[in-house]
Amino acid sequence: MLVFLLAAFILVPASVSVLATRPSFAVIVLMAAVAMPRLFLQVSALKARPEHVACGLLLLALPFWLKQRPEPVKWFAPDYILAAYLGMHLFSSMVMSIAPLQTIKWASQQIIVVTAYFLLRVLIVDRASFRRAFNIALVIGTVEAAYAILCFYSNLLFGTEFGMEIGQYGSIPGTYGTQFEANILGSYCGACCAIMLAMYLQKKERRFLLGFAVTFAAMAISLSRGALAGGLLALLVVVVRCRKNLDRHRVGKLALAMLGIMITVAPAVVGLWSERFSTVEISDIATDETTRDRVITLGLAYEGIMEHPLLGNGTSSFQLQFSSADFGADDDTPGWIANTEARILYDTGIVGFGLFLAFFISLGVGVKRLLKIAPHPELEALAMAFAVYLVAFQFTEGTLLAFPWAHLGLIAAGLAVFQAGNSARQNSLPGAMPDFSAK
Repeated sequence: MLVFLLAAFILVPASVSVLATRPSFAVIVLMAAVAMPRLFLQVSALKARPEHVACGLLLLALPFWLKQRPEPVKWFAPDYILAAYLGMHLFSSMVMSIAPLQTIKWASQQIIVVTAYFLLRVLIVDRASFRRAFNIALVIGTVEAAYAILCFYSNLLFGTEFGMEIGQYGSIPGTYGTQFEANILGSYCGACCAIMLAMYLQKKERRFLLGFAVTFAAMAISLSRGALAGGLLALLVVVVRCRKNLDRHRVGKLALAMLGIMITVAPAVVGLWSERFSTVEISDIATDETTRDRVITLGLAYEGIMEHPLLGNGTSSFQLQFSSADFGADDDTPGWIANTEARILYDTGIVGFGLFLAFFISLGVGVKRLLKIAPHPELEALAMAFAVYLVAFQFTEGTLLAFPWAHLGLIAAGLAVFQAGNSARQNSLPGAMPDFSAK
């Protein structure tokens, strides 16, 4: 109780005061917090993770930022659709759940992590602040990747267990660093890797090449098959999109970077990757325990979806009805749906999934239209890198954590900033018609 009172009356006001006057530091805090969801503080029956604490503190500082902004936030369609999607989580958890008090808690946690999206919409006010936030995200992603590599080699050489899940893949340990688990680490580093490659091909700066090498190595040592598939797809998209920039100098530098990765990482992971894929049998999925459990989970989820197809069963409610024992395991770990679409359909039904899909379509269409008008390297890199999550989240559900929402928040903030800049330039052209829409 003494610690709680100290935090409530001294640390919280002091933290909010610092964050309210230093928006750039607030972005650093947010980006760092979303990279370390493995850490938590047990509060009653809930786990308060760094992303929950950071978003809570930033929400307290929100009124100060809104007052200091040079102009009000210009909310657009994706913001409203996302807010409706969160409202659907609350509604389904209150009305459709078999344990409303529990699912409302989980729905509140979902709302808190999605707050990262809206906080970045407020914190990013112009092109300079967008690029600053973009660079902060890349620096933190590279640091996380470097720490994960340290964890991997420390385990390999000295048998340490920090940053490692020893039983992640049966006899093969999984590296998570400070991320939630190895699959999430692979997805996160894969997205950072795609951004680094896109920026290097467009700007030819050495720091992006170094970041590409570090994040690619971290994706490799995560041993996540889904993250590897998503990462390779995103890198292919980047190469195709930026192929006009593939001159001899860039290709040579990339070849040297890949050679460095092969020399330092391949000897340690080739055998592990071979074992990871050796259990995959297309003709008999039961040979791979992970794949078998996921298929059974999807079958059980389908039954629950059919019971309440429109409104769902409440946020994370699958774990209220199923556990690992239902799949033949010895423990009683709560069940989990590893596929994003199935999880959202189970939780919020067709209505919630429709809102989720509408949010992505609305945001994607806006980015596509903007990039047709003028090139914006950072925004384009963020959009291409999100392909990692589109693939990886088919096998590992990550939208209940904050890091993909921070990524989407950067995309939305960049879209809003560049759209405003285009409108301002059009209105300043000689002979341009005055804009009476505000009146």
